[in-house]
Amino acid sequence: MPLQAAFLRGVNLGGRKVIMSELREICEAAGFTDVKTLLASGNLVVNSKLTGAKLEAKLEKVIVDGLKMKSDVFVRDLAQLEAIIAANPFKAFTKTNSSFMVVYFMRGAATAAELEAMAKTSLTGEEIKQGKDCLYIKFPQGQGVSKLNMPKVGSARNWNTVTKLAAALGGA
Repeated sequence: MPLQAAFLRGVNLGGRKVIMSELREICEAAGFTDVKTLLASGNLVVNSKLTGAKLEAKLEKVIVDGLKMKSDVFVRDLAQLEAIIAANPFKAFTKTNSSFMVVYFMRGAATAAELEAMAKTSLTGEEIKQGKDCLYIKFPQGQGVSKLNMPKVGSARNWNTVTKLAAALGGA
């Protein structure tokens, strides 16, 4: 069974508090193995025979049942994370500003309307590029000051977190 990374949307933001040890416990009780969390922002590594949308749906149900909280979950395996890393359109920027480079995980491509809304609300220097089931977003001034109108269903992680999770799955 492969290790997979799961990104929970909106965890430990705006009063949506999740204790990572509790998240690990409910996942283990649901039959997942090798369960680990990274940071306190809803990053999870699990070993499961389920993959993709089936694993996302199972984790979403486990979270609702065990923590009484709804959270969209986005799952990527090592090959998918390595492809995201390799396709980074902002490699030069990322080398010196990795905490200001974000991958916004989604279930598909952003719509033209979503991309237009983002373009209209972007600050000087912010850039958005479509990737496979994700967006690459460059925040030269940091996310905290951004006014970017993000797509409704997705979950953002900075570059450092993305690479740490790839490493946790056995990547370089």
